[in-house]
Amino acid sequence: MGRQRNDGRGRLGGRQKGTPNNNNPMKSILRAKSEEYFAPRPQTEKDGSPRKLTAIVDGKVIEIMKLEDENGKPLVMSDYDVDMLQLSPADRVSANLRILKFHTPEMKSVDMDMNIKSAAITIETRLRSLCGEDEEKD
Repeated sequence: MGRQRNDGRGRLGGRQKGTPNNNNPMKSILRAKSEEYFAPRPQTEKDGSPRKLTAIVDGKVIEIMKLEDENGKPLVMSDYDVDMLQLSPADRVSANLRILKFHTPEMKSVDMDMNIKSAAITIETRLRSLCGEDEEKD
């Protein structure tokens, strides 16, 4: 945002108010990749068969599960969902918390200084002191 002149004649420099941001092709590419990652699709191998999730245990590749329904057809799910299937519950929570940081604002802590002594004063006494009145003497 540009600085204001002291003489009231408007802005000193920078972009004019309301000027749109320049098109950033990298943002478009990243947004498309992100949408693709979260979009449901049939989970298949290159030959069209249901995708197999594998792991390497003691140097051997083992099949963990096939992503197929009861009829042997590939499940329709996002790559994100497939990745989440392969994580432990603790890692799933951690991954989701990291993703949320990009989509929700982070709350800031607020320091609060309370004076306990002032809490004992009645509202009536406080109002009188604010008005400049002394307490009534009996």
